[in-house]
Amino acid sequence: MSEMPVGEAYDLLTACVSPRPIGFISSISSLGQPNLAPFSFFTLGGANPPSVVFSAVLNPDGSMKETFRNVADTGEFVVNTVHREMMDGVGRAAIRASADTPKWERSGFGQLPSLQIRPPRVAESLVQLECKVFQIVEHGIGPGSARYVIGEVLVAHVSPELLLQGKVSGDLVHSIARMGGKAYVDTAALELFEPEGP
Repeated sequence: MSEMPVGEAYDLLTACVSPRPIGFISSISSLGQPNLAPFSFFTLGGANPPSVVFSAVLNPDGSMKETFRNVADTGEFVVNTVHREMMDGVGRAAIRASADTPKWERSGFGQLPSLQIRPPRVAESLVQLECKVFQIVEHGIGPGSARYVIGEVLVAHVSPELLLQGKVSGDLVHSIARMGGKAYVDTAALELFEPEGP
């Protein structure tokens, strides 16, 4: 693996480690500019305390992702879940652009204020997790190297439509997950699909 080009290693790993849930991360810059971006290198961390982890790998040119810069500067972020009807907007938010391009506006999603942190939540998301950074672990240098963000979950906002007898029903969450290549899986329809657009 150490002798494999970064792109080939990425293709191998993402094809083999799947499906991967989409963590739609909302953050805010130190100047107050909100940002929104999807991450498929995302998972739970633990339950005591509740935590999540996402990895913001460096861009092909070696630069840091805007989300990572925001989270490192402010220590806060929101994980918003994604369902099928959100995919067009998620795709628009994924397009890499300069820092002065308003990704959130381009996505078309609404904003809701968070209770304990500054970054807003995605109004259309059925679950939103307000998080504060516990630790950032840097692993490697150059394009494709990882910046693991471990976040402690402070507040969980759950849509009432996901509840049965006061508890979240996994059968109703219907998250979207990333497969290898351009494919995603819709857990509601149990089908693979490829979003339109870039």
